Amino acid sequence: MKRLRIWLIRVAGSFHKESRDRELEQEIESHLQLNIEDNIRAGMGAAEARRQALIKLGGIEATKEAYRERRGIPLLETLAQDLRYALRMMWKNPGFTLVAVLSLALGICANTTIFSAINTLLFRRLPYPDSDRLVGISTQSQKEGGLRGVSTGDFANWKNQNTVFDQIELTSPFAAKNVLAGGGGSDRVGIQYVTPGLLRLLGVKPILGRLLLDEEGKPANASSILLSYGYWFRRFGGDPQILGKSFFMDTSMVTVVGVLSPGFDLLGTGDTDVYQPISGEGASASQLSDRWLLAVARLKPGVKLEQAQSSMAVIARRLEQAYPDTNKDLGVRVTPLRSALFSWAPQVLYPLFAAVAFVLLIACANIANLMLSRASSRRKEVGIRSALGASRFRLIRQMLTESVLLALLGGMLGLALSFWGIKAFVTLAPQWYPQAREITIDARVLGFTLAISVLTGILFGLAPALRTSRIELTESLKEGGRSSSAGARHRTRSIFVVAEVALALVLLVSAGLMMNTFLRVLHASPGFRSDRVLTLEFRLTGTKYLDASSMEKTGFNIVKPQAEIFFQQVLERVKAIPGVESAGLIDWLPMSEDRGDNPSRAFTITGRPAVEGGETPSAFYSAISPDYFEVMQIPLLRGRYPGEQDTYSTPWVAVINQAMARKFWPNQDPIGQVITLDTVPDEERPREIIGVVGNVKQFASSVDPGPEIYASYRQQPKQSPSMYTETRLHKSLVVRTRIESKPLIDALRNAVAEMDRDSPVFGMTTVRDVVLNSTTGERFYTQLLGGFAIVALLLAAIGIYGVISYSVRERSHEIGVRMALGGQSRQVLKLMLKEGLILSALGVAIGLAGSFAATPLIAVFLYGVKAYDLLTWSLVSAFLMAVTLIATYLPGRRATQVDPMVALRCE
Repeated sequence: MKRLRIWLIRVAGSFHKESRDRELEQEIESHLQLNIEDNIRAGMGAAEARRQALIKLGGIEATKEAYRERRGIPLLETLAQDLRYALRMMWKNPGFTLVAVLSLALGICANTTIFSAINTLLFRRLPYPDSDRLVGISTQSQKEGGLRGVSTGDFANWKNQNTVFDQIELTSPFAAKNVLAGGGGSDRVGIQYVTPGLLRLLGVKPILGRLLLDEEGKPANASSILLSYGYWFRRFGGDPQILGKSFFMDTSMVTVVGVLSPGFDLLGTGDTDVYQPISGEGASASQLSDRWLLAVARLKPGVKLEQAQSSMAVIARRLEQAYPDTNKDLGVRVTPLRSALFSWAPQVLYPLFAAVAFVLLIACANIANLMLSRASSRRKEVGIRSALGASRFRLIRQMLTESVLLALLGGMLGLALSFWGIKAFVTLAPQWYPQAREITIDARVLGFTLAISVLTGILFGLAPALRTSRIELTESLKEGGRSSSAGARHRTRSIFVVAEVALALVLLVSAGLMMNTFLRVLHASPGFRSDRVLTLEFRLTGTKYLDASSMEKTGFNIVKPQAEIFFQQVLERVKAIPGVESAGLIDWLPMSEDRGDNPSRAFTITGRPAVEGGETPSAFYSAISPDYFEVMQIPLLRGRYPGEQDTYSTPWVAVINQAMARKFWPNQDPIGQVITLDTVPDEERPREIIGVVGNVKQFASSVDPGPEIYASYRQQPKQSPSMYTETRLHKSLVVRTRIESKPLIDALRNAVAEMDRDSPVFGMTTVRDVVLNSTTGERFYTQLLGGFAIVALLLAAIGIYGVISYSVRERSHEIGVRMALGGQSRQVLKLMLKEGLILSALGVAIGLAGSFAATPLIAVFLYGVKAYDLLTWSLVSAFLMAVTLIATYLPGRRATQVDPMVALRCE
């Protein structure tokens, strides 16, 4: 209690110091006079009496100082003095202050922007009750180690056998595209499939209506849907009468029972418009093997993640014994829910975070060099302060206060700039990047910015402070002359420059590899010609195209003949439009973002026995119109294309790509070989291979094509499993035109839309844009890394320019002597260039070593180029050397213009 009272008195003493100083002075003077009077009465003279009184008091100023230390908090008072002095020094040197603050602001802005993105996906607390107890559960291959989805059979078994979770639910890990038709229109919507209990598990509340009921998760009752707030407002204008209205979706009628509250978006992509219940029952072979879902669970109170993992591992071994055909070598992985949703984020974002950290380190090295350059002009000031009694610790603290204050100003400006940085990040981010619009600056980001501001202030201020405070009084107090420590300061600055060049090279090599990747992706042939080709998508909706009444009994929907008739009529109408050269259909256009489920189809090869325990042959499958290859100009390598003569009643045929021919018939002609798809066993017929076409990249230019089968849309089974129904009713129309024009685009859209108002038409664009949009991931990474590398390059060039400039100024006497003794300008320039090239060469050498460790981190993003690509590394190193040579030449040129008489007179 006494110590607290003393501290409170000290805090109070820190205020109203002027009035307290006057009171102290009056008290000391009164006490001094009393002592003087006592001395006079003792027989001393006036002068001696005063002298003895002062001796007894111990000195007026020393007494005042001792009292002040007991009265207030010395550390705060000296800190305030240091801050005032630092502000005066910054005001006195506006050029230095501006350069330092702007350099730091750029580095801190980049770091704050990337950390904000990392914070949003990896650190921010999920907005659900007890979010620290929420986990995601996936299956995992024991041999390969890769994560897999969860089947409804897995879910049913886990739910019955688990002892560590309060609740387990299922969700689809993506929003599947489908159609919601009715109410005077139809829309392409994203559907997230969930077990009814998931929304209750996450504490989601409806803003209108109710949540899904448990019985609505059974296949016979799965006719209720929920709308997201955004879709409800966008499509229906926030109409409260939406409850109870029915729409046609996928293969049946559904009824809206609720609208979810705004802000709920579990997947974070903003693609989910509708929530539809799925069943979590059953343990048949198909229900066990069809693993495409994500399990979400809440741990029981007191249960740790490690306990849950151990318990689920035991269950996994038990299921492996019970279901060896579907669960062999299959484990279970339990992770925090945020990690389960965004497990890819560290691999994407942490290399970017390392890049911006390099930028900030380069900025710190630059400012440290500037401060070392200023140190020579402050030698006399530091010498005087030292002579007056300032300790080395006190001098270091003063200089660190200046550097931290500079860093805080840079941090404040960087924080302001980061608002624009986040907007730029969101603009550049590809469509698949989750929660991009949720990236904001919160308390954690503010704390991070404050921390790196203080840390950078200490980082770039410590070396100059240590170097400057190590002074020699005699030399520092001279009117002129050179300090013997100048060489040491120059070596320190050179070390900083070498570090800058090394860090810049690591960034430039990484950016160069990504640029190389992007250019290769951009110029990679997709396997078809995209010029003058337009495309749109449509999806047939309604019972006139599909009969789903037998689905529950047989497991198949029936695609009616009207679907084939519609496809044929679309082609006839489009081909009749002026300006159209040819038109074709395919299930899903290669490289399109809005791809539905089109998994590989397993098949058997006639005459070739199945391999027991081996991998079943499979290939990507597309139904096409006969003119599709002509429109896309996909080359025929062997055989023929499907023709108009290939109908449902004629023998079924297929065309394969070159990759499939090489994989399954490497040493023979595949023409005439017969394959049978395992799609609909009772109806699928054997297909004779009649042609081989060139490879087409289905997903992206950076993804090599695999085996692929093409068959006419006229030669498809009438029955369709539910997983393929969307593909059977969806088609991408491709049209080769004489010229791309808006009237032609409108005519194409209207020609298809007028045929069926309930079937939506969407995705109208050029195939060239589709191919370009498939490179958004590479473009995003290249633009970010390239931007950071450019900033690093500029900072490194400024750093080497500053060092050589200071070297010229510091060596002006030496240069003057050389010139006076007959040295040529060329020789002086060569001397300066040599110094700069040595520094840059050392930096490049160290940077190349650092690149060996750094580039493997981005290897997963590279295409057509290896992490250790010699050409890229050589070009980047040469480019950096050239930039540093230019940065060296400018001050070197100025050195050749030194007047010997002026230089010698200055000394």
